[in-house]
Amino acid sequence: MGDGAYDGEPVSQAVLNHQPNVQVVIPPHKTALLSAAGDTQRDRHIQVIAQQGRLAWQRITGYNLRNYAELAMQRYKRIFGNTMKARALPQQNTEAWISVSALNRMTSLGMPVSVKV
Repeated sequence: MGDGAYDGEPVSQAVLNHQPNVQVVIPPHKTALLSAAGDTQRDRHIQVIAQQGRLAWQRITGYNLRNYAELAMQRYKRIFGNTMKARALPQQNTEAWISVSALNRMTSLGMPVSVKV
């Protein structure tokens, strides 16, 4: 899943060369055109957007879940800062694990329970 700035066949092809079975979810630009072959994942994304709209495409591909990941990173950086304190990788892994565990605990304690009326 990538930002729209990564839209294009070269990026999609590089990802697929690295992992052939992956689904590349990058929103195509509103002026994007189909490729000559017309059978790539990007082409299918362009066709779905043209037929059903961008919001439907986001729900179908799961692109709308990207906001949750960005929000989690924003919370993490706001609480724990942009940098790690440890210098070596094993200690950084431990620091990240402890920080994420604390963030998950804080999130679970502070989330309201909503009921549809």
